[in-house]
Amino acid sequence: MKQTLLLSVLLFGSALAGGAGAQSVASQIPATSVNMPQPNTGQPSAQSTKTASPLPYNVPSRLPSSGTDNLQKSVAALQNTLTELQALQLQTKQAHWNVSGTLFYTLHELLQDHYEGISKYADDTAERMLSVGASSDGRAITIVASSRLPEIPGGFIDDAQVIQFFIYQYETVGQRIFQRIGDVEKADPTTANQLQEVEAGIEKYQWQMRAFLQNTPTDPNSGSDINNNTPVPLRGK
Repeated sequence: MKQTLLLSVLLFGSALAGGAGAQSVASQIPATSVNMPQPNTGQPSAQSTKTASPLPYNVPSRLPSSGTDNLQKSVAALQNTLTELQALQLQTKQAHWNVSGTLFYTLHELLQDHYEGISKYADDTAERMLSVGASSDGRAITIVASSRLPEIPGGFIDDAQVIQFFIYQYETVGQRIFQRIGDVEKADPTTANQLQEVEAGIEKYQWQMRAFLQNTPTDPNSGSDINNNTPVPLRGK
């Protein structure tokens, strides 16, 4: 009985000592500043806006303060580009599935590359819209109503027809994006730079299609060999 009592006293004393030691260690840990008032930087903060977070208030747009017209121009340029890119996504995939003819495999693979590249451009464009404070509209009804691009034929589609179709489509979209770059580059150079990247990609895709019909010193490459002995009609050629 005495041994049990003695052991209890020893254990109780050890617990007290351990608790004091834990408090001593804890006192050496610096207090977190997460909920402490932050220095006044001139920016709206959690304290001035009465929000829960101590982080600076989120300002979605870095456009200059010359008025909302600049923001509207940027959003319109991005949304119109997004809609056209989504239309091209659908069309490149449709052609990828249904292209037929001598150049089937070459175009099948090339159109898959174009589809993946255009999908990335579309995603980047939509995310730029979000970063300037606007929602993006990628609904099917918007694509159909707003892209203003000719629709690709249904069913199997001949390789010569695919080449001609996408030369025109890429040329049209590239020219539209070029115009939008000029509309926003002064007030919103970040959006303009992103649109330049998209335009460069679309021009590359147009060149890759046009190369099938590019004249050389040894072959006019009119497309007759893949178009029932009839040259493929192209603007400016």
